[in-house]
Amino acid sequence: MKDLIAKMAREGYEPGFPDSMETANHAIDAELCTNSICENCNHVGLIYMPFVDQTSQDFRAFSFCPECGNAEEL
Repeated sequence: MKDLIAKMAREGYEPGFPDSMETANHAIDAELCTNSICENCNHVGLIYMPFVDQTSQDFRAFSFCPECGNAEEL
């Protein structure tokens, strides 16, 4: 998880959401991740990791596996 956060920071992103995005959208994405299976190790229950560039409000989100560390962009 630290590697993903560091990579995103190097690209100008920080954990969070754009100001314009609806809260309900985040809840849906987080719930989907919670019920998802890791493509790498088949662990059930991924962590939703949203990132925002505060300057441009560009948004990127990832599912992160707490078991093997695999991250997939949503």
